[in-house]
Amino acid sequence: MEGGNFLKVESSANIVTPQINPGNSGGPLVDVETGQVVGLNACIRSNMESTAFSIPINRVREIMYDLADGKQIHHGYLGISLASCTPEWARLQNGLKTSFDNSLIPEAHGALIHRVFPHTPAEKGGLKENDLILSIAGRPVESSDDARRLIDAAPVGQDLKVTLQRDRQTLTITVQPVDLATRLREIRRERQQQFLRERIRFQQLAPNERP
Repeated sequence: MEGGNFLKVESSANIVTPQINPGNSGGPLVDVETGQVVGLNACIRSNMESTAFSIPINRVREIMYDLADGKQIHHGYLGISLASCTPEWARLQNGLKTSFDNSLIPEAHGALIHRVFPHTPAEKGGLKENDLILSIAGRPVESSDDARRLIDAAPVGQDLKVTLQRDRQTLTITVQPVDLATRLREIRRERQQQFLRERIRFQQLAPNERP
């Protein structure tokens, strides 16, 4: 990482500022002071100059032997957007709410759901915005990073118990994660089909009917 800086973003990705060029993806990210590999270069951000992302080495260690054995790696996906929650942060946010907004954020440590995407396991299972996740599969959740890690490692297609706080009540909801890679392929296919439908519709319009 000579000539650049390193920033850890929870445990799902590292942001790095050394120049990463096309062809570097998959290569090691090395700390020049210790000689240790701290990550694997993954991708760059085209609209953020000299900014790239790497996979933390601890995450790589969790799956490298399975990869070496030729096993397929699955990543659990629920379809939620999360934010870390603390009692202090929740208290501050609740104080900013107007009289027209009756929803309150639970003042506790956990992972706050601030968006549930449609047609996902989270929506089907009954998760809602402003739910505060307290534990997943019986393991405590103190931050959004904890929740992402447990969801990622959850068995695909099997019941997953999520304990949460909603409207001052503690609930346990069962969801079934799907494979992230499969879901991404479905999204790409849906977008391609939508593009083709729009293209056909445009071509069928008479010249004087086109917008």
